[in-house]
Parts: sequence; C-alpha cells; structure tokens
Amino acid sequence: MSVSVVITNLTSNPVNISELYVTLGAAGSTTAAITIVRSVAQMDSMIALKGLVNAATVSVVATNSADNADILSIPMEQHGVAAAISVAAVAEVLTVVTFPKAFPVGAVPVIAVTVDKSLALTSRSAVYAQTITNTGFTIALVVTTSQASTVGVNWSATY
Repeated sequence: MSVSVVITNLTSNPVNISELYVTLGAAGSTTAAITIVRSVAQMDSMIALKGLVNAATVSVVATNSADNADILSIPMEQHGVAAAISVAAVAEVLTVVTFPKAFPVGAVPVIAVTVDKSLALTSRSAVYAQTITNTGFTIALVVTTSQASTVGVNWSATY
C-alpha cells in the first residue's frame, strides 16, 4: 500500500529536508517539484515534512487509493482541557481523554499535561498521562489535600 505525493517548494529558498533537498531545489528551478512514492507508514513518519507543510514552506498534493489515508488528514497536534476534575478526596483521580481525531494506528503521541491555576493550588502533588494510545489517554491527578473544589487539566498531544 503506498501513496504518491507531489511536494512543491513555495519559497525562493532551499528546503532543507535531507532526503528531498537534492532533488527539490529552490522554487523556479527545473526541479522545483518532485514526486515520491512511500508507504503510508513511511509518509506518516516524515515529521520534518509535516512541519514544512504547516509553515507553508512546501505544498503537498497527495493522490491515494481508497485504502490509503490522506497524509494531510493525519493530525500532528491536538489539545484540550479536562475540566472540573474533583479534588474533594485524597486519592489518585483518573480522567479518560479521547482525542477528537485518532492518530494513525500504532502511533503513540507525546502527551503534555498541566493543571490550570485554581483555588486548589496545594491540593495535588502530581499530574501525569498514562495508558497512551492513538485514540486517547488517561490523566492521573494525585490529590494530597482534599478541598471542596475542582481543577482543570490542560493537555496537548503531538505526533
């Protein structure tokens, strides 16, 4: 299973992706656009290319068959807030987060979590992500001092 991708340099400067630069060159050159064929998994792993697409440095036009994922539909980063987590009892409070859009099968995104500033500033000793999959993860909030309050946990997932 593969996807054919046309990558075009949108700038007048060289695009420094080592695998592509030798062929791609600067915009306006005779090799300003190239076509490469890779498996969907290989294309998914080209993080540098995704970064250049997001920065509008290159354009990517993917042509795929019905059984392939469109490379531009693969989420790079998602974020949100798990709101109203109770800190009313001393415990490890678990909250399940489901990503709005699943990452590719087999992908394990990097998760960052932070507690929103709140009245319950001394009520917890740790917050972390666990059981991370391509569809979501679990937030664990360790409550050390109970308060009749709730906190929110900001999260971001990057692939």
